[in-house]
Amino acid sequence: MKAAMKIKKKGPRLLALHLALLAAAAQAQLVDDVEIRREGEDAVLQVRFVTPVQLLRSLSARSGDLGQVYYDLLPTREPLNLAISSERRLPAGARSPLLILTDEAAGGAERSRKLVLRFSANTPFVARSTQGGRSIELVLRGQGAALAGAGTPTAATLPAPAPLPAPMPAPDSQAQGKAEALLAAARRAMEAGEHQQAINQLDELLALPPSTATQEAQELIAQARWRQGDPERARAEYELYLRLYPQGAGAERAREALLTLAPPAPQVVEAGAQPAVSTTLSGSLASFYYGGQSKIRTQDFQDSPLSGLPELVSDATLSNTDQKQLISSVDINWRRRDADSDLRLVLRDSYSADLLRSTKSKNKLSALYADYRLQSQGLSLRLGRQSPTGAGVMGRFDGAQLGYRFSPKWRVNAVAGRPSDSLLQSQRHFYGASLDADELAKGLGGSVYLIEQRIDGEIDRRGVGSELRFLAGNLSASGMLDYDSQLRGLNIASLQATWISEENMVVNALYDRRSTPMLILGNSLFFQNPVLGVQASRLAELLASQSLALLRQQVRDTTAYSTQAMLSVTRPISTNWQLGADLRLTNVGALLPVPDILPNGQPGTGNIWSSGLQLIGTNLYSARDTHVLVLSLLKGLSYTGKLLSYNNSSSIGGGWQLEPALRYYLQNDSNGTRSQRWAPGLRVTYRASSKLALESELSMEFSDISGPNRNESSNRSFWYFGLRYDL
Repeated sequence: MKAAMKIKKKGPRLLALHLALLAAAAQAQLVDDVEIRREGEDAVLQVRFVTPVQLLRSLSARSGDLGQVYYDLLPTREPLNLAISSERRLPAGARSPLLILTDEAAGGAERSRKLVLRFSANTPFVARSTQGGRSIELVLRGQGAALAGAGTPTAATLPAPAPLPAPMPAPDSQAQGKAEALLAAARRAMEAGEHQQAINQLDELLALPPSTATQEAQELIAQARWRQGDPERARAEYELYLRLYPQGAGAERAREALLTLAPPAPQVVEAGAQPAVSTTLSGSLASFYYGGQSKIRTQDFQDSPLSGLPELVSDATLSNTDQKQLISSVDINWRRRDADSDLRLVLRDSYSADLLRSTKSKNKLSALYADYRLQSQGLSLRLGRQSPTGAGVMGRFDGAQLGYRFSPKWRVNAVAGRPSDSLLQSQRHFYGASLDADELAKGLGGSVYLIEQRIDGEIDRRGVGSELRFLAGNLSASGMLDYDSQLRGLNIASLQATWISEENMVVNALYDRRSTPMLILGNSLFFQNPVLGVQASRLAELLASQSLALLRQQVRDTTAYSTQAMLSVTRPISTNWQLGADLRLTNVGALLPVPDILPNGQPGTGNIWSSGLQLIGTNLYSARDTHVLVLSLLKGLSYTGKLLSYNNSSSIGGGWQLEPALRYYLQNDSNGTRSQRWAPGLRVTYRASSKLALESELSMEFSDISGPNRNESSNRSFWYFGLRYDL
């Protein structure tokens, strides 16, 4: 199930705002930043997230220019607005592959995500986890010099002729015939000005075994990308041509083209002069309209302290509430770097317009901060609205984080601020300190922290905790423990680990137990008796009739705990197939009613066990198709269930991406009730240009429930469409 998309609000200035923004993807984005560094002959892209994640598996298309990295969002206190998709463009040196990195939903599970990697040339990569669990690293094989800042080729630095390639094996007649037909079709498409169609046909040709048509196809695809207005990819294709075919007339044409395509030579910095400064601007503007029925988990739910509540497979996805909603968002990341300093300015904002209830429209500022790092002094400062990065901070806040590295392996940090999400009319603020050790032992790092949050003059939370990180070869692990000394209760006990073998087998383990919502004194305001005529809006109003000790006991008695555990294995079984299996445990305690968010409360689930198999296929009928088939068996206290789902992603001519999906769930309860749910869906993306993407989705849910005292059917739909413009 995807992020709740029941969007609220409207205003008379909405249309003007949308035209000004060109439009916007929904809500704040999960990718916080992308860093590039060199590691020997390879380049490493570190994708940092605003919340903890767990790597599951990675896939690569036969063409080598498309990859997918699947991951799960781990339980978190951070209210997450799960965007439909977000995108980062990473153009590097002229000899490197241009990388377009897209973060988007994966399948039907709300917290299942994937990174889609689009390279301009064949680029082998390996995905791996990192210490701390807030980032995934992509190791780009053989791209160290290109992606980590090597000079840009000019007339004086074009690739030197390489040794002649080994003789090409004779192709079979069937492959040769198909290659020649694709080449002829690509020529006709280029003559007609259909450059994207030609590129798709040439991509398919180049994925075939080498033939007499391969060399010309490599030159033609470079020309097609150039004529399409994509000089970065054209340059990469010409570079690849020269590496493969350094001799002959085609090589001379490629060198002449590179002289035109190559950007100006980099300036040479004289001794004693100021170091080189690089400035980049990235981000997106987007807008999406939502119709049909809203998701069960509305945006109000996602923004509440209950947002981290595990979502159950047995839960329906769509409500019976109609929606007409429009969301616009902006995501801007400006960066200035030199040899010693790094300055980032980040803005993420969205405006939700409810076209049915204009009073529900609102603006949501997710991030507005400046991040400054001074390497020589070991100083770091982040100031503004920001997501937590550890140290006991559990949610988005307005404030400052200051760090000082007083030793190569040790750093001390301080944080202070106010939670950005209000709790009725109460006043809250917090302050804390932490100590980080990069390497207590080989591969082992961690931190300890102390944090205090106050509400209306009283202690809301006093947390003491520790975070541990371990990285050794192909094994990475992280853990966290948080205890409240005032409320005398455990907030979080969590441990996750990932191991990746040399054969790309991935083993994941997770154990997470946490209070839901977080154990704080303010829960006495959140869980008030809904039958009372007057609800308190500040803690002082509750203290007028109850003692502080009684309120703390009430919080301990009413705060539930959720437990999640998982063990999964994914292993390649052939060139085109991977097989996965997992075992999961979920247990959520009883929750009291919360007006507008959980009006009926929720009973405890008991232990829910599920076991599943996943079959993942790639390149079954093209150079860029993926297939995920999942079968899961569930057993709860009073029911058993079966889930079967299929997700497909296929690229077709002209920049189209189709992603059909189908989910079937069957449940039998101990009281004789039988329920089944069909949920087909289709997501379509069209890339009108290298920076403009149009996106739409239609999801439907057909439910039938039959039992001794209940027989009903329902049909619901959810859809959206919109566009995103990438800066």
